[in-house]
Amino acid sequence: MSEGVSDADPTAVQAGHGDADPTAVLAAHWNESERRLYPTATTNPDAYQSAVKLVRAVADALVDVSDLGELVQRWEYRSAVLDAAVRATGETVAYGLTEATAGCGFAIRRRELLNERAERERRERIAAARDAGEMWAVIHEQGDLGSGLADPYQCMEMHLPTGLAVVSMVEPDPSTMTPVYVVTVTETGKPDRAKPGIDAGSFEDLETADPELFEDNRLAMRSRVEAAGA
Repeated sequence: MSEGVSDADPTAVQAGHGDADPTAVLAAHWNESERRLYPTATTNPDAYQSAVKLVRAVADALVDVSDLGELVQRWEYRSAVLDAAVRATGETVAYGLTEATAGCGFAIRRRELLNERAERERRERIAAARDAGEMWAVIHEQGDLGSGLADPYQCMEMHLPTGLAVVSMVEPDPSTMTPVYVVTVTETGKPDRAKPGIDAGSFEDLETADPELFEDNRLAMRSRVEAAGA
């Protein structure tokens, strides 16, 4: 099933990336499929609708895939998956876009699985923090603080009593494109106890260009949230 797009070796994918995300290498291929398929289809409304139906059918055919490792293995049988989608929809795959159509469906299912895993980890972290009698739970963290904009850092800490979260992140300054260290508050999850009148928008963002002040701002914002929920 080749149309000039080289396929990643699933064995190499699993060996090279471990349990964190065994689809990491294939994901680049699947994302490229989206960049190939959709711009081509948008020039023809009927072709676009047909492509969307087929891609969704491919993703739906993968609903029984329960983890990322299994999705890598299922890619080896993408021809059969796509054939089933064609039969289910009655649509025709656009010429030269067989691989791209399958890849788009796998890309959708991958994002669904990543979202499911993130939500599962979020619930587990909240439950662990509650069991430990803690007021805060880190429900999301990614990037490297020391890398600046190369691998932007983001951390979301949920205050369990109020359901508010302190978000600490590195963003580019739109005028200088240098790192800006931002701490903000958002609403997330369900509080342990109701506290009417706490509006996430009432907390003014804290921004600095100095990474050494970033931690001070984060702790200051946490204190403000705790005071509001007291």
